[in-house]
Amino acid sequence: MEPRELYSEGRLTDCLEATERSSVMTDRILRVRALMRLGKYEQALDEVVELQPTTSDEDALLRALESVCHSLAGSTEMARRVLAQVRPRELPLTVQFEIAYARFLIGWSQGSIESMETALSSVEVESEPTLYGSWLYASSWLAGAEERYSDQVVLLERACKHVLEHPEARDVVLLAHATQALTHLIREIAAPEAYAFAERMAETLPWTDDLNTERFLTLRGLAWANALRGSHERALEYAYASRDLAPSQRWITACYADQAYLARMAGQQCSAEAMLRHAVKNALAMDWQCTSEERIALLNLIELTVDDDLEGAQRLLTLYDEITAPLAKRLALAHDRRLKAMENYVRGGVYAAAGRRFDAIELLREAYFTFESIQYGWRAAAAAMLLHSITDDRTWLQRAGEVVSGFSESSVARDIKQRAAALDDTRLSSMTRAQRRVFDLLCEGLSDKVIAESLGISPETVKNHAARVRSIFGVRSRSALIATMHQKTA
Repeated sequence: MEPRELYSEGRLTDCLEATERSSVMTDRILRVRALMRLGKYEQALDEVVELQPTTSDEDALLRALESVCHSLAGSTEMARRVLAQVRPRELPLTVQFEIAYARFLIGWSQGSIESMETALSSVEVESEPTLYGSWLYASSWLAGAEERYSDQVVLLERACKHVLEHPEARDVVLLAHATQALTHLIREIAAPEAYAFAERMAETLPWTDDLNTERFLTLRGLAWANALRGSHERALEYAYASRDLAPSQRWITACYADQAYLARMAGQQCSAEAMLRHAVKNALAMDWQCTSEERIALLNLIELTVDDDLEGAQRLLTLYDEITAPLAKRLALAHDRRLKAMENYVRGGVYAAAGRRFDAIELLREAYFTFESIQYGWRAAAAAMLLHSITDDRTWLQRAGEVVSGFSESSVARDIKQRAAALDDTRLSSMTRAQRRVFDLLCEGLSDKVIAESLGISPETVKNHAARVRSIFGVRSRSALIATMHQKTA
């Protein structure tokens, strides 16, 4: 293959090898682009410094690429200075687009929506197939920055379809990044057509070794997306496949957290507990000082741990709070409210378990209204459910049912139905508070031993409460009790 074809197919390392000894300017520029896509920004900058442009167009292109490198490396001021060296004049459309993209990234790094919009509107590329896919992809970033996540889904899908429909625009790396971003969103937003499209992309894209991280994140996102749509077996298949591709030990720990969460969603309590213990042990021994988003795994673990092991959850929260490394500016989570909402939700859960009721309610309300405003339905529902548990206010249960409607097959929706059915069941009013706590855990499929440990009572006391509960419902076994509740909420 020619270097350009290797680049288009996502074989970036092979492209570098093929152009290593070339003195042709187009090959040398291709090397810069390949290094940038591999995240080797310093090496890309070294390549740019060595190049001697022979025309003003080549010089403008190199300044634009240099500016992009600085932005992606986190040096926004240097990116701005480099781009300022390009004098306004007539330039080829491809160079105009690179300059516009460099300006767009500066705006992204500075959190300036206006600058991003101005940069994208400064160049008209819809009639140029080789550029339009990249323009659509950049536009999806703008939609995300404006928290228009449903629009972002549409733009990402359009970018992929454009590239697939125009052979001259072939760009496997762009397809991989767009697919990864799309799968992240369809795990949060109910978009059935985009969900099906993302799965097709993940299964048909010719992934290369250089795209291992993107493939890992795509499969991980699909695991969650399937679980939230009730496809638990498929979800765990994706989870196992993603763990095999995990690019770091922190990501492996994140995968363990995923598997514990997904197993709990599927009702596989024993597997969930075993995986959770393993994930927590790994997490507590791990160095989490990094600029990437692996730290989200700690939030997942805290949420899973808090009900059964408050002390463990508090240790994990302390570990999370000790992370001083800021998120890389190129990551979306570094610019919007989603991470803060996740933190508020998890911290609120810990405070609730620790008896800090007022603080918990305040944080969980903030999390709920953020998730609800950006259409992150199942996360908003989870926050509303926790608020209902703390306050006994049925308004929160009603809100939970409304916002989770797009994920009607999820475990979150199932829990909401069960909670609502339980509140409407007059048999529950005859239980004491202690019996009700045992009843709730029985319905989760937990063993007497686990229930005893969770509530801080003896297994014999659990058996006595369980016997009374079965008597109230007129059943003789635990399985019959659970079946009765499932029938009521079906």
